[in-house]
Amino acid sequence: MRLYKSSEYAIRCLVAMAQGGEDLYSVKYLSDSLGIPYKFLGRLMNRLGTAGIVQGVQGKGGGFRIVRPMESIRMADVVEVVEGMDNYERCILGFDRCDEENPCPMHEFWTGHKDGILDMMNTVTLAQMAAGKSQRL
Repeated sequence: MRLYKSSEYAIRCLVAMAQGGEDLYSVKYLSDSLGIPYKFLGRLMNRLGTAGIVQGVQGKGGGFRIVRPMESIRMADVVEVVEGMDNYERCILGFDRCDEENPCPMHEFWTGHKDGILDMMNTVTLAQMAAGKSQRL
């Protein structure tokens, strides 16, 4: 399983903003520094703004800033905004119905891992990701 590009880009962008220490970040600056397509990133930032995670400031010298406390922004919050969490809650083989009464061939092996991934996404915060040791964005 892998995050969609939209979630990858949104998380990378938010972590860069959290680590950067600047108040405002233009989409152009973030696009250039992170290698994310400008138009795509602009749409992502607007979606994060609508969700109240970031705030856009218009005009010369404007840009985006993180407005929610970083300790309250969970990875799942970001994924939900940009792609939805349905992809991470459904059957790994794509069956519409997959449960204990009607399991797919992978059900018994996948369920524990899926629950672990969902737990991680619901507990890891932007503050934790920004404080991590990774230097890659």
